[in-house]
Order: sequence, then structure tokens, then C-alpha cells
Amino acid sequence: MAHKIIAVYGNSGSYKTTTALSLARYMAAKGTNIILVGADTTKPLLPIAAPLESKFAGSLGKALSSVDFDRDMILKNIYMATDHVGILSYNIRENANTYAVVSQERIDDLYMQLRQQSDTDIIVDCTSDISQSKLTAKAVITADVVIELLTCDTNGLVFDGSQEPILQSEQYTYRKFVRMMSLSSVFKQDEAAMKNAMGRISGTIPYCPKAAEYLNQGTLLTKGVDDRTYNTTIKSLAEIIMKEE
Repeated sequence: MAHKIIAVYGNSGSYKTTTALSLARYMAAKGTNIILVGADTTKPLLPIAAPLESKFAGSLGKALSSVDFDRDMILKNIYMATDHVGILSYNIRENANTYAVVSQERIDDLYMQLRQQSDTDIIVDCTSDISQSKLTAKAVITADVVIELLTCDTNGLVFDGSQEPILQSEQYTYRKFVRMMSLSSVFKQDEAAMKNAMGRISGTIPYCPKAAEYLNQGTLLTKGVDDRTYNTTIKSLAEIIMKEE
């Protein structure tokens, strides 16, 4: 049975990683096995999600660059952060130049292999640059659900306008994206005006100080956030994901 791929995509500062980790924790608590794929080479996911883990030498880059690339090689490079959540990402002190350039065919094969992984759903923490990141572009193209996060400010609005012409291509199924406005604590935001300017916004993800704190501590996958509004939003997104066949 092929399992779901969920892409969490959006502009810089829209809490993509926080949302991806929160979704993974919620779905894992419901008994779903999750592989979190980190597409970012400038801020690798593994040392962010599990900063105290220094002995694990596996890496997404190592898997993709292997001559013997197959399912076993992928599994060998997944760090099990909890009983139900594994992380496949670049590791600390790695970047885009650490490994040779990966072919599009290898990226395609990665997602095909992950989709076939038994009893497991895949959440991809994408970058903001769909035109430069092959991992991000392929995740958004192949995903069963794309959650697009946009900050409630000029940055989100400008990003939305600049990316729309790219995403309108038929391969991206842009009209099916679950578009969420992401709030910040930095300044007061006019949600109504931004929703009107962006159009087709499915909901709002409130700023959650505890989620930000736990992300900073590297404990977001293991600690429950005590914030009813935030948890309700994550639950709603997870239910959309789990409903998709």
C-alpha cells in the first residue's frame, strides 16, 4: 500500500518546521508512524529537532549520494527521534556542498521508496525556494496534501504573489493547497486585510510561545504544548491529512 506524503511549504519565517514537527507529534500520538524529511541544507532539520543527539552519523545527503541507493540505505540514515517518528535530513555541519549534486532521478526514487514504506506517512519540511530545491519541488508535486504557510505581513503577501505564477503550473495542483496564514508575536497584524489581499486562505495558525520555546530546546517532538487554540489548529490540519486517501 502506498502511503501519504504531506508537504509543509511556505515563505521564510512562517513556522514551517514548527508546524511539521507539531503535526508529526500529533499524528504519532494517534498511532501513525511518521518519517520527517528535512529538505533544507542551510538549516538541517535533525540538529534542530534533536540537538542533543551527537552520535548519529546518518544523513539524507549520505543516503542520496550512496552508490547502493535503496530502501535499506534510506532506513539506515533515518534517526528515530521517538518510537513513531523518524527524521531523515542533512546532519549538523553539512550543507549543499557536502555531497555531490543529486540527480532528479535520485530525488524521484527517494520519494517513491518513502511512499512504499510500510505503515508510514511522510511529512516533508520544505524550503521556501521551490525553484532551487529539488527536494522541495518534488515534495510539493507528489504530495497528497500540501500545507502552504504564509506570514500575515508584507513578506507573506509578496512571497505569495511571486510564487503563484510558478505554482499555477498543472503539475503543482495549486488549487488543492491548504493555505494557512501564520501569525507572529513580533507586531500587530491585520488578519482580515491580509486574508482579503491573499485570497483563498483556509485558516490561521496562531503564534504559540510554548511551541517556539520547545522548538528552540529541541523538545517539540516529545513535549505536549499546553495551548488549546494552537492544538485545535494542529488537530484540524492533521484530520485533513488523515482523511485524504
